[in-house]
Amino acid sequence: MRYLFIFLVQLLYCSYLIKEPGRPPKVNNVLIDDSFRKIYIQNFQNDSYGEPVHIILTSQLKSEIDRRGRFIQTRNKAEAKFRLYGTVTHYQKVGNLMDNYGQHISSEISVIVKYEIQEVGTDEKISLERDEILQRAYFSTQLGYKESEEQAITRMLKNLSYRISEESENAWYYYVKNKYYKNIAGSKTE
Repeated sequence: MRYLFIFLVQLLYCSYLIKEPGRPPKVNNVLIDDSFRKIYIQNFQNDSYGEPVHIILTSQLKSEIDRRGRFIQTRNKAEAKFRLYGTVTHYQKVGNLMDNYGQHISSEISVIVKYEIQEVGTDEKISLERDEILQRAYFSTQLGYKESEEQAITRMLKNLSYRISEESENAWYYYVKNKYYKNIAGSKTE
């Protein structure tokens, strides 16, 4: 039993050291050049009538992209090979459970975000899985796991930033692979 525990700890330790974030992506065992990994994330716009969620979303998306390590984020637009633009087009809060006195005890918040990635110089847009994402969250200040609307917004936008970064990285990877690394022969594709 003790050896099994030691083996599992070593396995988890090794998998932590060689995990994807921080390790540059490869095409057929050839590292993608850092110049193709540089991205500038434009501050998201808010075209909705709701909360200023665009500020929180921009911040969380930048943090998520840094955490994942596939892109190299730059603050200088001129250095970037790609630019990510986004707009919050819809924000809504709806009460969905009421008590005996007609007061909302549970609510749903939702946000719709449009985004795109462009290659600098060519202004060519990367084909994304979807260019619009809907994200929802439910919260209550009285029932179960109690949280405020601000906490629910932060949780919802954290999940949304994960989805945007995941889909952006996948689309970017196949775009770069097919456009710039098409002729590289190798044993396997990452």
